[in-house]
Amino acid sequence: MTSSRSNRLIASTLGILPFAVLLIGVNVWPQPTHVPMHWSSDLPDRIGTGAGLFAVTLSVAGACAVLVALLAVLSAVMPALWARWLTTLLAGMGATAAATYGAAALGARVSGGAERVHVIWAIVPFVIGLALAVVVYVAYGRERIDRAQIIESVPERSRVVPVSSGTPLVPWATALRSGTMTGTAIFVAVVLTVTTVVSWMSSIWMGLLIGLISVAAVGLTLAWSRVEVRVDEEGLVIRSLLAPITLLRVAATDVVGAQVLDIDPMKWGGIGLRWLPDRTAYVIRGGPGIVVHRVTGRRFAVEITEGEEVAAAGVRALLHSAGHALTTARSS
Repeated sequence: MTSSRSNRLIASTLGILPFAVLLIGVNVWPQPTHVPMHWSSDLPDRIGTGAGLFAVTLSVAGACAVLVALLAVLSAVMPALWARWLTTLLAGMGATAAATYGAAALGARVSGGAERVHVIWAIVPFVIGLALAVVVYVAYGRERIDRAQIIESVPERSRVVPVSSGTPLVPWATALRSGTMTGTAIFVAVVLTVTTVVSWMSSIWMGLLIGLISVAAVGLTLAWSRVEVRVDEEGLVIRSLLAPITLLRVAATDVVGAQVLDIDPMKWGGIGLRWLPDRTAYVIRGGPGIVVHRVTGRRFAVEITEGEEVAAAGVRALLHSAGHALTTARSS
């Protein structure tokens, strides 16, 4: 999928849609006199006016719609990845705001009064907001890629070149351990455990939801604390040594270059798993590592704690794997 004017127009229209739906909905359905505002158990403990909630949600949805429209104009001069993520975020926020009013009004009507609305209605807006955000993200599409221009940005001796299919590849692998990711997992576990307990005391449903999210967040963070980096015929793969899951995969066909560089945490966003608009990195403490140039224009860096020679062996294996994939693609 590639980004184009039509993709951006569709995504922007979807981002503005919650504001339009909110305006139309309030004129089609009668505005409730009272709506639930806060829950401390399964039933609300604070009731507000429908007009007050509508004013707040209209302001939020309206602001998001204006910003989405502004991004549609600025997308021609700003990085496509930034525009895509900001449009997605604003669309999700606008949808959540509009759905908050809709769920409160519909819940009060279905339940026979604002004081009878179950707490499950408070979760509905977040589900709708997340769903629209995913739709907008997919509809926006990816930035159009100029492969030749990306290859030009890779140092010549680090570029992928065709490799004869008869040359065997020797798989390469190394294990990494990150104390930062372990510490982060412990910190996240403590904070989310407290949050889960407090939420459970207020509402069983809310506590259950936050508990499930907490387990997933802690598990994923902990999985990154001990990993194996492997290069084989398929490309580069990072698997967790604590759980049977693949955390990241860079297919051989996506690699246009690879090199050994000193991974400076100050240049790659810090220590741990780091994401920046044009690059991603897994940094232990700083030192030699593998930098992979991808066909999308993004770079991925992973520090190799065993030293520069081991990192160089990994680069050679990855260039061989990508070269073989390039030969296969050209012959087919």
